[in-house]
Amino acid sequence: MLTAMFRTAARALGIRHGREILTLAIPTILGMLSHTLMWAVDSAFLGHVSALALGAAGLGGLITWTVYCFFNGVTRVASTFVSQANGRGDDEAVAVYTWQGVYVAIVAGAILTLVGLRSDLILSLTGNSAEVQSAAASYMQIRMYSAIATQLTMTLSGFFQGRKDVKTPMYAGIAANALNIVLDYVMIFGVAGFPAMGIEGAAIATSIANSLNALILVWFAFVPAALRTRYRIHVPRGIDRTRMGRLIRVGAPLSFAELVDMISFSTFTAIIGQRGEAALAASQITVQLISFSFMPVWGITTAATVLVGNEIGKRDHDRAERLAIETYRIAFLYTLVIGGVLVLVREPLFSIFTSDASVLAYAAVLGLLAALFQVFDALRMIGIGVLQGAGDTRFPSILAAVVLFGIFVPCTWAVVALRGGGVVEAWFVGSFSYLLMAAGIYLRFRTGAWKRIDLSEA
Repeated sequence: MLTAMFRTAARALGIRHGREILTLAIPTILGMLSHTLMWAVDSAFLGHVSALALGAAGLGGLITWTVYCFFNGVTRVASTFVSQANGRGDDEAVAVYTWQGVYVAIVAGAILTLVGLRSDLILSLTGNSAEVQSAAASYMQIRMYSAIATQLTMTLSGFFQGRKDVKTPMYAGIAANALNIVLDYVMIFGVAGFPAMGIEGAAIATSIANSLNALILVWFAFVPAALRTRYRIHVPRGIDRTRMGRLIRVGAPLSFAELVDMISFSTFTAIIGQRGEAALAASQITVQLISFSFMPVWGITTAATVLVGNEIGKRDHDRAERLAIETYRIAFLYTLVIGGVLVLVREPLFSIFTSDASVLAYAAVLGLLAALFQVFDALRMIGIGVLQGAGDTRFPSILAAVVLFGIFVPCTWAVVALRGGGVVEAWFVGSFSYLLMAAGIYLRFRTGAWKRIDLSEA
């Protein structure tokens, strides 16, 4: 019945290529959902250790990803070049761009690992209590031991997804998530002879699981005979300055935009943390609830990037635009469903993560704000994915800087620090800010400026 309702709604919204889009999106969604569950499982287990552990892991996880954002765009943008090369039938370019991404991933991961060793210095800037800083610093340091694996996962996922092979990354993500669940239980609480390591156990489990994810992708990229024959992917390509330059030129704005996003959200979290452990934990649970929309929509976003990139590689900009519009509509329909669930069962969902009454007191209002926020965030993401497929990455980065640094962060600080507001008021500011970004990116898409960008090698 639910499927029939979804199909009826899809037809009403003018979605005609839903099967083509979802064939790419659903495996990607499942793979991305496995990563959502990885962090959610960490949070659910740690919520039953203490509010301190839950809040510190949330803060540490956000800042870890913030630091990763210095390089994420460059390692992830390989999917744009692979998809366009695949669209024009250039197998050698597929392999060369993948190898450029691998080089960037290894160097970036090594730098990030070194940064993780001094995570205490980063945490000292947050203004949180000494206990929260210490726990979050331990979590960050351990998580960043798997930085090379995480960056390789992004590049190699782009190799598979850009060629419309979305199942391999899905299977790798699910396997990694399954391992994380087992290791979380064993290491957080102390099972099978392991000591109870709490938040450090959660970080170790996640790092091992991320490493497994990367190893699976490395195996399936370089070992299968079909790929070795068609792309000769197993033969290392040297650094190609021209193509590396293109990768960095298009990927750097993506990294900047993601960095701005995460710095602002980490600052947002740190400001909330000044209102106490209960407020910080409640905000972390809100992030987890939103992530059940965020990561699947990221899957739809990946489909948008690949489809737009492939069609541009074929020089069919009109079809690229039609597919882009339909991915927007699918994401909107999906977030309406998720929003309805969050509104109806927000308090029981909060109780999964904690039994602390002081945290649960925020559930009713934050659940409503989570339902609203995830719609705006999803539309923002889809627009970025569409523009990325065309190589249009500068405008979203400029818009992110203007809105997040000009409105989101200062207004959150003013509401909380100057006016004495709390976590609820902060999330109102966040919802409005992401609405502005979603609207700005959609207007950019409708101008058609992305159609005039040429990444071809002709």
